[in-house]
Amino acid sequence: MAQAASQIKKRAIVDTSVEDEKLKKRKIRQAQRQLKKKIDSNASYLRAARAGNLEKALDYLKTGVEINICNQNGLNALHLASKEGHAEVVTQLIKLGANVDAATKKGNTALHIASLAGQVDVVKELVTSGANVNAQSQNGFTPLYMAAQENHQKVVRYLLDHGSTQGIATEDGFTPLAVALQQGHEQVVSLLLENDTKGKVRLPALHIAARKDDTKAVALLLQIDHNADVESKMMVNRTTESGFTPLHIAAHYGNINVATLLLNRGAAVDFKARNDITPLHVASKRGNGNMVKVLLERGGKIDARTKDNQTPLHISSRLGKPDIVLHLLQNGACPDATTSSGYTPLHLAAKEGHRDVTSVLLDQGASPDITTKKGFTPLHVAAKYGKIEVANLLLQRHTAPDAAGKSGLTPLHVAAHYDNQKVALLLLDQGASPHAAAKNGYTPLHIAAKKNQMEIATTLLEYGANTNATTRQGITPLHLASQEGNVDIVTLLLARDATISLGNKSGLTPLHLAAQDDKVNVAEVLVNQGATVDPETKMGYTPLHVACHYGNVKMVNFLLKNQAKINAKTKNGYTPLHQAAQQGHTHIINLLLQHGASPNHVTVNGNTALSIARRLGYISVVDTLKVVTEETQTTLTVTEKHKMNVPETMNEVLDMSDDDGKRCRSYVLIT
Repeated sequence: MAQAASQIKKRAIVDTSVEDEKLKKRKIRQAQRQLKKKIDSNASYLRAARAGNLEKALDYLKTGVEINICNQNGLNALHLASKEGHAEVVTQLIKLGANVDAATKKGNTALHIASLAGQVDVVKELVTSGANVNAQSQNGFTPLYMAAQENHQKVVRYLLDHGSTQGIATEDGFTPLAVALQQGHEQVVSLLLENDTKGKVRLPALHIAARKDDTKAVALLLQIDHNADVESKMMVNRTTESGFTPLHIAAHYGNINVATLLLNRGAAVDFKARNDITPLHVASKRGNGNMVKVLLERGGKIDARTKDNQTPLHISSRLGKPDIVLHLLQNGACPDATTSSGYTPLHLAAKEGHRDVTSVLLDQGASPDITTKKGFTPLHVAAKYGKIEVANLLLQRHTAPDAAGKSGLTPLHVAAHYDNQKVALLLLDQGASPHAAAKNGYTPLHIAAKKNQMEIATTLLEYGANTNATTRQGITPLHLASQEGNVDIVTLLLARDATISLGNKSGLTPLHLAAQDDKVNVAEVLVNQGATVDPETKMGYTPLHVACHYGNVKMVNFLLKNQAKINAKTKNGYTPLHQAAQQGHTHIINLLLQHGASPNHVTVNGNTALSIARRLGYISVVDTLKVVTEETQTTLTVTEKHKMNVPETMNEVLDMSDDDGKRCRSYVLIT
């Protein structure tokens, strides 16, 4: 009986669930039908407005369609009616509450759309109804800009008469006048000029005309009825935000006709833009020989200087314009003018690898021996940037291959530093000395060893470079290669009889330096080749002291495995354990203790490793050492601040820069 009741109950639940599901589906279908009907109504409403069917559009509004409803592009009924010129529909929609300044997804209002389409009656209705005449779209377009672009003169005139500002520019910097000039709409240009009482928009328009080589537009823009001479000269030299005049623009684009017209109307031939760039600098950069000729004939200063003292000759040399370079030199340009960093045009041509320009400069008397502020000749610069053709030409013209810079660096030093193998080989073949030493004693081999330049190092050795050459501090190439971890160079130098355990003036050996920077791979090569494991510096530091000081666990392990003296003492009585305790290296201390380091050794000042750690506050070190240190041992009580004991180190810096860190400025022409 109970079972039957349970089954009846289950069937009832199932029936209810089925009914609920059916009801739910009916509601969904009903909602979908309603949504489709609404969408259809919205679309039909927008189509009616676009077609100018006012009666049908009003009928849809009466059924509840929202007046400002948009399509997927953000266009509403007012936009669509405005585009098609349905003034009556526009009027009624506005009366019924349509938003006159509603914008599409691209930011266009109905007034933008009507202006673009040239619908003057709609434009009038919109403006009368309060539309913003200076509204800007996402790209900065105004209704006036759109009308000017499409040559809709009536719309342009109406907008100007009703407050449109023609000085508003797009995000690209174009004004209505600029776009009208660009499109060649002469009547719109005249209309805009007539209404430009303040002269604010002529500046960009004149630059645009100069860029297009449009002499007719330039003449039109410069034509002013009253006070013509004064006003024209003022306007012809007005500038962009970067300080460029229309003449700069004409020079950039090589527009001779406009340049001549501008000069005839008073353009300043040597007007300085930002960074003191003149039109002649611009023309020289672009390589326009005719423009350079015109500017020089009209009085352009041939050696005009930018803020970093570049002349037009510097610019044309850097950019590889041999014809311009020759023309400038033949007209009196100084071949050896220097920039703020001491660069001559020849330096710049060498830097960029312009062999043809280099040849012209040398033929016209440019000196190959002038140095930059850092003492670099053009040959140094060619060596730095790997410009082998220029380097070869300079050497053929009897440039000294071993010319020394401010720090005593030769071109071969520079080629070695920057791994320019071909230039290095060329220099050696032309007599450059592989033994040349900079003021600090560095030879090219020192640099190649430090920079891990294997090919150059091999070449230098083949040309007789001394493997044991020492700097003023007693450093050999092997020291530098060991410090940098350049194991292949280390192997090469040892194979060429480098002294393996030679100490510098402080007593640092290659193994000390490998230990300092944890270069275990180098240490292995050195020890395998017979290096002493426990050489001492003048202060008594061994490589193990050094490794413990810097916390280099791998190196400590390696040295201990090779029987390094674990309790070796410095002149101050420091053992490796003292050194590790002073630096707080608990892991090193544990390793040393495991290998039998004595915790009870005292320094000259009577300190154990434990007392040093206590004074410096290294809790974990103290906890480790107090277990093994004889506490009953008497040590001196020192209250003053602990004086740190640091191993000798080697951190020489060789300045290889060829200028003051400043790039020769160029210019960016923004129009």
